[in-house]
Amino acid sequence: MSYDKLKDDSIDELLQGFFGAEFFNPKHAEVSQYFVDFNKIIKASKCKIITIAGTNGKGQTAHYINDYLTSIGKSCALWTSPHVLSVTERFKFGSEYLSHLELEETFKKCYVEDQKMSYYEFLLFSFCSLCVERNLDYIILEVGLGGRLDAVNFLDADYTLLTSISKDHEEFLGSSLSGILKEKLGICRENSPHFSSLEQAYLRSKQVSYLSRKKNLIDLFKSGTIREEDNYFLRNKLLASYFINTLLGRDLSRESLLLQINEFVCSVTKGRQEEVTIENIKFIFIGAHNVDGIRKMRDYFLSQRSGNRSSILCAFSKRKNEDIMASLEIIKSAPCLFESINVTSFEHLKALPLESIPNVEEVTITEDWKSYLDSILNCKKGQWIVTGSYYFIGEVQKYLNSRYSIL
Repeated sequence: MSYDKLKDDSIDELLQGFFGAEFFNPKHAEVSQYFVDFNKIIKASKCKIITIAGTNGKGQTAHYINDYLTSIGKSCALWTSPHVLSVTERFKFGSEYLSHLELEETFKKCYVEDQKMSYYEFLLFSFCSLCVERNLDYIILEVGLGGRLDAVNFLDADYTLLTSISKDHEEFLGSSLSGILKEKLGICRENSPHFSSLEQAYLRSKQVSYLSRKKNLIDLFKSGTIREEDNYFLRNKLLASYFINTLLGRDLSRESLLLQINEFVCSVTKGRQEEVTIENIKFIFIGAHNVDGIRKMRDYFLSQRSGNRSSILCAFSKRKNEDIMASLEIIKSAPCLFESINVTSFEHLKALPLESIPNVEEVTITEDWKSYLDSILNCKKGQWIVTGSYYFIGEVQKYLNSRYSIL
């Protein structure tokens, strides 16, 4: 992916003219008709569909699978969301992202005025139109929201993976963890193997009961492949590696998987543990956008024991006040890691407004994040973790790029 402000702004304006902003549109029955032919064409080919769901971790898992299979000569298409800087991030074929020109031409060819698709569904439709024109071995789909009602579920998965379950998007998925699990398991098909890295014993038991007719449930916690002490990023890689080795008929022992993980370098994914250094200031971008994501981020840095303290700059999308409070308390619980916590807002329809940020002791509310970022850059030292909403990460990276051409 190569960010190009003029080209990306042009595509964004085109899409906004078609649909406006991106919002979840769970009108499954109305939209499924647009994907029927794609499903038939893919089923009739050699291509296999891999669908990955989970509250957190599905993006990293999807990218790892795509990068590894591509590295051994497989022809892959990867669909992910949301994008951080450029909509081209959602359209990856092998190791290359689709060009701005080809993507814009695809959108213009696929768009019809009276169609009922939302922004997200139209982008997936465009992706599918490109996939059926290629001779692919695998299509890898990251679920956008939930599972059962997500547009990727219009395509029948040959393999499904589940990374984690926690509360997020409760207005669509509800607040019950077992209910959220059931929604995400909606991607499963009766005869398709399902790979799980769920940690909670209660949810793993529920998963068994929900998939009672499925004989191909592979529980990586139950087998000991993934362990409680494994950090968040290692769990995602172990799930991806176990799946890949199953696919290829290779050794599934934990030792072999760990060796494979150490030897294979996956590409850096936008906003997911992405590092940029500017004049001796190290920025780490991590899209930890919910309570569980913040907890996993904290636990990851605790597991590294580097001794380096970081400062936090974060902004959230709109969510319940108690979720924001809980996220900030989790960050506060690790003073050995974080020397300052700074929360702000940004210009976006989904952004949590400045006046909605709760007052929490030892947390600074920053009104103008751009001016604050300038002051950080003027210091020319330190390590900063930029986290929270992926949309916020995108805005910060665009601002840094306007000053330093980092992208």
